[in-house]
Amino acid sequence: MKTQLFKNWWLILIKGIILIILSFVVFRHPVGALVGVALYIGIALLLTGIVLITTSIAAHRSMENWGWKLAEGVLDTLFGLLLLANPGVTAVVLPFIVGFWVLFYGIMLFVDSFGIKKAGLKGWWIQLITGILTVIIGYTITFNPVAGILTITMFMGIAILLFGIYNVVLAFGLKKFHESVGNE
Repeated sequence: MKTQLFKNWWLILIKGIILIILSFVVFRHPVGALVGVALYIGIALLLTGIVLITTSIAAHRSMENWGWKLAEGVLDTLFGLLLLANPGVTAVVLPFIVGFWVLFYGIMLFVDSFGIKKAGLKGWWIQLITGILTVIIGYTITFNPVAGILTITMFMGIAILLFGIYNVVLAFGLKKFHESVGNE
């Protein structure tokens, strides 16, 4: 029953790949239409939110603190819908929205790293470091938006890239763990 959590490792891999692709879009068009970036991020948040909701519900019996992942998925979905509903207005407040989202996500990564350590999985410290860096980036985006759209866009791209890399690494770690305990 406990391995059910790890059966959906490929959903986390898809999430990571989507985020990595999105980060390259952000890097390629840093000064371009911020409205376009708002749309791309809205789509990515909507998709990752759906993946998190699905994963947390599917593994709720075997996943400790599954409610936090569900809350994260709901938050991602709501932010995604907000960005998609009115991209023009969203572009103006995008640094604040993304900053708070990145800050929240960084806190979640930080807190979850201790659960991964407690479960005995190797590499938990990677998530810890990613969480700390993500909190710093989120704070910078939220409380220093005057630094310029280019800087904010680059921070968003870096944060999204970190999320993507983390999710790809996590997915393969979950796959390896799932294979090592058997395919129940």
